[in-house]
Amino acid sequence: MTVHSPIMASSGPSLWLRPLRKALMTRGWSVEVPVTELAVLAAGTDAARSLRAHRGFLYDSDRTAALARLLEESPEDFGAVGTIVLGADEVNLVPGASGPFAAHLRAEGVECIDGLQRLRVIAAACAVMDPSMLANTIVRLEILVGAERERARRLHDTADRFTNLRTAQDRLVRCPNIARLMNANWERGSFEPRRGMTSGPNGLSYSMVDVTRALACFSGPGPQLAHEASTPEGMEILWGDQTSTSYRTLFHSGMEPVGIARAAEAWWMANKTLEELPLSRRSCGHGHLVKYAPQLICWEALRFLPHDELHSPASTFHWDEAIRTSVRDAVLAATDRLIARYEFLIPKKHHYVTKAPQLSLWESLVD
Repeated sequence: MTVHSPIMASSGPSLWLRPLRKALMTRGWSVEVPVTELAVLAAGTDAARSLRAHRGFLYDSDRTAALARLLEESPEDFGAVGTIVLGADEVNLVPGASGPFAAHLRAEGVECIDGLQRLRVIAAACAVMDPSMLANTIVRLEILVGAERERARRLHDTADRFTNLRTAQDRLVRCPNIARLMNANWERGSFEPRRGMTSGPNGLSYSMVDVTRALACFSGPGPQLAHEASTPEGMEILWGDQTSTSYRTLFHSGMEPVGIARAAEAWWMANKTLEELPLSRRSCGHGHLVKYAPQLICWEALRFLPHDELHSPASTFHWDEAIRTSVRDAVLAATDRLIARYEFLIPKKHHYVTKAPQLSLWESLVD
């Protein structure tokens, strides 16, 4: 059987494959092959040119390095996600010596539409690793010809425009402590760590951003975690390593819905108090601390609450009353205290937007 493209031969390389599985699908051939079958395809330093790929080997990319580590450390997982997409002028099914079920595929005029980084990682690994270590490393290929080849080129050229890449937050649902909270019985509202979710089934929803910043305000002894959680970039770093001390300090096995609710509601009240301050207090001189470091003020203000009882359902502390009646006064006092300290340490006017968010300043103000 021969499948060919009506376009002029492209003079790309030829590729012989002995696929473990193969199927002629609507859009072209879909095959599974051991990575050793593909080693030769991108072995040369000119592979990007010969395969007419969009870019060369991004050897200094963090993602490429992670892909190489995956192949080295966990070869059986390498092909579980991701498909290499090739175009070809012609694809032939060549019967093998033991009959049609052992048939080979021969592709002529091959180009790499998507997956050059994988191909180069495969070539590099096959050059240095024992073949037996790669024996069970299977990857999926699509080999397209004709109109489907053109369609694949066009869509892969712009795939980044309509692909939402996963972030550290998207992986939080795999954390057992987070998953337990999601499935817990919440008296008021629900906890929703996913992006794109605005409210829970009961209306009130504790978002991952709010919960992270609220819990960070109950950390200590210093404001380091509160500072890390104060920016989107800091939260991505915090969420990105679920084994880190910082992450496990906030999201541990002792978390309870009641603790999340207490922290979030106290944090909401603290922020509401800052938002209601007169504009002159928030945007004049050292008062810019309110605008550029509100998380520091919230952290300082909420220190009067019993942090060690936050997640305890048996706590005898009157949390609701304290949040309703005492947090506001604590925030106002903390605001005055921190602004006065800021003015004492750095009396002259300066670039507040740059200085106020710095961790070194936060630590000096609460020292």
